[in-house]
Formats: sequence, structure tokens, C-alpha cells
Amino acid sequence: MINLTAYKEYWERLAQRIPLITGVIPVTVDEAMAKRITSLQKGSVTLFVLPPAAESEAKNIDSFKEENECVVFVMEKYDPQRRETWSVLETSQTVVEELKSKMLDDLAAGCPLMRFDVSTLNTLPETQFFAGFAGWSVGFKIIT
Repeated sequence: MINLTAYKEYWERLAQRIPLITGVIPVTVDEAMAKRITSLQKGSVTLFVLPPAAESEAKNIDSFKEENECVVFVMEKYDPQRRETWSVLETSQTVVEELKSKMLDDLAAGCPLMRFDVSTLNTLPETQFFAGFAGWSVGFKIIT
């Protein structure tokens, strides 16, 4: 299982390297989370980080490994009455592409946390994320 503190700190450091990302929010399901998301300014591009889920990949006790399902969201808050979702996807696409490029750079540099399987890297458009957010999800698997 991935250390949650190290995982969150990785995304905070990565977001600092992408000027268009205005913040990082670890996702939880509670009232404080809803208030925090509601208070974000329109036009902000936020990196939402879900805690990874771990599943055993080991065939025997001597080679125990876990496959960690990871998902992050690059989401822009927008006004649906003034802007179409497609437009938000177009502008946030450059941010998600930069994010993936930095992830691949970190993998190539030997980042101990980001040992993900490149073949599992998936990007999907996301709309109707909470109210007034659209953007992209990035899924991948890390072996620990």
C-alpha cells in the first residue's frame, strides 16, 4: 500500500511545477470537502487526488506485491450558463497533458513513489464532476 502522506506530497510538488494548476485537494467524502469545493473560484484548475486502492498481486507469501489503483482529476471550475463543457475540456487538456508528461519524467528519473506501469495510464474526459466542474481523470497502477 502507498504511504498516503508521501503520495499527497508528491502531487503537491508536481502541481507546483505546472503553473496552471491552482491547487491540490485530497478527496474525502464529508461536509468539509463539499464546502471546500464550493468555495473554489470559477476558472481555477484543481488537481483532485483520490486515495489509492490496493489489491494483492502476489502468488505466494515470499513475493508479496500490491497493485495500487490510482486516480487523479484535473478539473476546472466553470459557469455552465456561460461556457460549454467542450470548451473546458479543450483548455484543461493542455494541463492534463503536461501532468502526464511530468509523471513520465518522474518515472524515467527513478522516482521511488511513481513506479507505475505505463501500459495502465488512462485519461478520460470528466463532466458533471460535482456541480460546475469539468476536466480529465488520469488512472494508473503502481506496484508496491
